Parts: sequence; C-alpha cells; structure tokens
Amino acid sequence: MQVALSVGAGAGAGYVYKNGVSPTTGEPQDLKVTDASSITLPVLLEVGYRATPHWYLGLWGSYEKVFEKDSDLSCPEGFDCNFRQWRFGPEVRYHFSPGAGFDPWVGLGVGLEVAESDLEGETDVPVPDVGPVPARVEFSVTDRGPTYARLALGGDVKLSRSLSFGPIITASIGSYTIRTGDQTVTFPGIPPQEIPLPLVDDGFHALFTVALRVAWLRP
Repeated sequence: MQVALSVGAGAGAGYVYKNGVSPTTGEPQDLKVTDASSITLPVLLEVGYRATPHWYLGLWGSYEKVFEKDSDLSCPEGFDCNFRQWRFGPEVRYHFSPGAGFDPWVGLGVGLEVAESDLEGETDVPVPDVGPVPARVEFSVTDRGPTYARLALGGDVKLSRSLSFGPIITASIGSYTIRTGDQTVTFPGIPPQEIPLPLVDDGFHALFTVALRVAWLRP
C-alpha cells in the first residue's frame, strides 16, 4: 500500500458557469474562474496499491481553500464570501525508475468536482417598477460535475526504503454541470424572500496545481 500527502498552490482557467444572472444586479453574466478567485490552497491525499514496481493503482482526493477576488460578479465589495472545492477520483500511474534514488512518474485519472460558494452582504437590489432597493442578500450554491481527465507529473526522491519526497504537478479539465442551492433577499420590514437560482449553462474549465509531496510505501 502507498499513502501520499501533498500541499501546494493552484489556479484555474475557463468558466464556473455561462449565461447566468448576477445575484446582485440581475444582469446576464458569464462567470470565469479568474473572475471569482486568485489562487487556491490544495491539500491532496492519495491512497493506492503498487500492483508492480512500475504500476500504481489508487484513489486521489483534494480539498482546496479558494481565495476569492472582490468582484461584482462573484464577491461584491463589502460582502462576506467563502469559497472552497473538493475533488476526488481514481488514478493509474507509471513509475519509470522504481529502484533508483529518483523515480519520475506520470499518472492519469478522472473524477468528480464539487465547488461550494457562500456569500452574504448588503446591496441595492433592482425591483421591477420601483428601481434599486437596499436589501440583504444571502447566497449559498454548490456546483458539481465531472473531471474528464487529470494528468499528474512528479518525481520521488527516496529518503529511506519506505519514505520519499518530491514535487507533483497536476492539470485537469472538467465542467460544472449541476448547480444547486438557494438565495435569500431580505428587504427592510419584509420577511426574507426565497428566490430560485437562475438557470446557467455548463462551466468548462481547466485546473492546475503545483505542490510538494511526501509518500509512504509499505514494503
């Protein structure tokens, strides 16, 4: 059995969703990954089995704290925002030099992505036939979908027979295909109003991470 833990930094490109509606302005919008976040802090756990010295079969999973940007599209100035992401799935990996002091490897996997967004704050909400009205907006959404492919590159520097240390780089392509959650708008003197989430189109994107990895292999 092999267990590995990695910590690093991540970024993305592409879309969280397309053809949506702003929760604060009511205007049409496409939300890009780079509009919503700057970097992520991923913690990656891998558990698997070395079927042969060269071949590894296992599962990977990561939790990523997302550092949001102040943006009218995703986190308006003055709002309290909290973004995070979970990813997990199976992986197969090939080790080129399992008996050497440095063992480079390449892995390919698939998976599932779950991104959670919570924000709340005070803003002017457009009301038909009235205009902008001050209100408190609370927004809690989960976007999820498949990781179509995840490429991982790395290398293990042997510290002992069972312990190794080295870099890991990952690049994946995926899409958020399902959006669930709720949004609540509270106007002064009126009970909170539950508003259905607007429909959006799938958000196709790429995600990248660079990290340092410690692996333990039971002989």
